[in-house]
Amino acid sequence: MKNKRKKIASGIMTCLVILLAVVLAGFVVENEMLDIFTTTSPVPSTTLPVTTEPTEPPVPTVERTVTIGSAGDVLIHIPVYQNARQSDGTYDFSHLFTYSEGEINDCDYFVANLETTLGGTDGRKYSGFPRFNSPDSIVDALKGAGIDCLLTANNHSYDTNGDGVKRTLEIIDKAKLDRTGSRKSEDEKQYLVKNVGGIKFGFICYTYETPTSEGRKALNGLLVDAETAPLINSFKPHSPNGFYEELETNIKRMKKAGAQVTVVYIHWGEEYQLSQNAKQQEIAQALCDLGVDVIIGGHPHVVQPMDLLTSADGTHKTVCVYSLGNFVSNQRRNLMGLKTGHTEDGLIFEMTFSKYSDGTVTFDSVDAIPTWVHLYNENGKKVHSIVPLEGNLDEKAQELGLGKTSDGIAQAKASMERTNALVSEGEKKCNDYLSSIPKPDEE
Repeated sequence: MKNKRKKIASGIMTCLVILLAVVLAGFVVENEMLDIFTTTSPVPSTTLPVTTEPTEPPVPTVERTVTIGSAGDVLIHIPVYQNARQSDGTYDFSHLFTYSEGEINDCDYFVANLETTLGGTDGRKYSGFPRFNSPDSIVDALKGAGIDCLLTANNHSYDTNGDGVKRTLEIIDKAKLDRTGSRKSEDEKQYLVKNVGGIKFGFICYTYETPTSEGRKALNGLLVDAETAPLINSFKPHSPNGFYEELETNIKRMKKAGAQVTVVYIHWGEEYQLSQNAKQQEIAQALCDLGVDVIIGGHPHVVQPMDLLTSADGTHKTVCVYSLGNFVSNQRRNLMGLKTGHTEDGLIFEMTFSKYSDGTVTFDSVDAIPTWVHLYNENGKKVHSIVPLEGNLDEKAQELGLGKTSDGIAQAKASMERTNALVSEGEKKCNDYLSSIPKPDEE
C-alpha cells in the first residue's frame, strides 16, 4: 500500500509539474502576444499634408478723390477797393466772388495769390499800384468765397515795408486761413504741408527778386531790410543755384513731413507776355529735375501756356502752368498798352488726385477753367465780378450775370476763346499722360 501511495504521490507530483509547465508556457505565450499589440514603436501617420492655393491680394479701391484748385493774382487796384466801400466807411469785397464761389467750393482746397499787403491805416492810406495796401476785409471775402490758402511771396509783398509783411500775415492768421511764401519769424517753416482728404500736399511759394547793385534782396525795386529779408521766400532769376539748393532741402523736408504731392507756386516771367520766356523754361526744367510734381506760375498778369515736362534722366514728369493770369484786377483793355483783353482773363487750375485703400496716391487729371473779370454798373456803383467760363455761355448768361452789360456775353465768349487758345494744347498733353498711367485697380 505504501509503494502504491508513493506511486500515486509521484504521479500527482508529475501531474502538478506538467500542469505548472503548461500554465507557465501559456503565460509566456500570452505575454508575447500582448507585447505585439501594445508596442510603443512609432506608427506611421496617415494624416495627409494640408495644401492651400495661393490667394490674390484684394484689388485696391478708391477711398477718396481730392481736387485742389488754384487761382491767379488778386490785385486790389484803387477802383477795386473804392467800389467795395460801403456807406458806413467799411469795405465789402464779397461781390467779387458772386459768380465764382460755386466753382471755388467745388474744390476740396483752394489757393490764391494775394498780390497786395494789409499794412493797415496807422500812418498809411489804402493804395493801389505801384505800392499796394488794401483793406483787411479782402481776406474775409476770400475766406467767405471758399478760399483756404493765400500765397504771400510776390513782388508786392514788401510794399508796406517789414511791418506790413508781418501785419499781413497776422490778418491772414486771424482769419484762420493757411498761407505760404512769407513768415513772421525764422522759426516758422518756409512751406506748408496740408492733409486734404487723407492726402498730404506740400505747398511752397517763391518770388523773383529785383536785381540790385548792392547785392541785397529787393522786391518791386524796394530794398528789403535785413530783419525781413529771410522771411520772404525769393530767388535771383539770373543766378538761381542757391534757390535750387534751398528748394531741394525744402522738398526733402516736406516729404519727411509726409508730403505725397509737391506743388511749387512761383512768381516769375515778364508782364503782359503771352508765352513763357527762356528763363522760365530753364527754371521749370530745374524744378522738374528736383522732382517737383506741379509748378504753378503767376506775375505776368496774363494767362500763359501749360506743359508737361520730363526730367533730364527721364524718370519724372512735372505739370507746369506758366501763368494763371489775373484772378481779379482793374487792368481793363482800355487802360492797358496791351489792347487784346488778356489782362481781364484768368485761369482756375484744378488738379484731381485719388487715394486708394493700399495707400497709393494717383494724379488723375487737370482742368483749366477760364475766368473773366466782368465790370458792370449796379445800384449806381461799378462792380468787379469774377466769372468762370465753361459750357454754353448763351444758356448760362443769366446764371453768370452776363446780361448786366450789353456786350457781356460776347466779351465772355471772347475771353474764353483767348484763354483756351493758350492752354488747351498743354491741358490735353497733361491729361493724355495722366490717363495713361496704370492705376492700382487696373494692374
